[in-house]
Amino acid sequence: MSRKRITVSEDSGSLPLPKELLNAMGIGEGYEVDISVVDRTVILRPLDDSERARTVEDVTKSVFKRRKSAYDELAKGVE
Repeated sequence: MSRKRITVSEDSGSLPLPKELLNAMGIGEGYEVDISVVDRTVILRPLDDSERARTVEDVTKSVFKRRKSAYDELAKGVE
């Protein structure tokens, strides 16, 4: 087990993770992870490609649903 110090900047904190840990999890810079807390224990899970694709699809559908009238108006073009 290794020990690290948390650094705080404005309203967020940062914890450097050892490269060996990142490699063991199969994640690196730019990867998305799911972070949760259970009984004061932080759980860090990499998002797999299929979960990431579902998330993007769900968000896209939600945006299109909320903005449907605007998109319909744009589709009509200039009269």
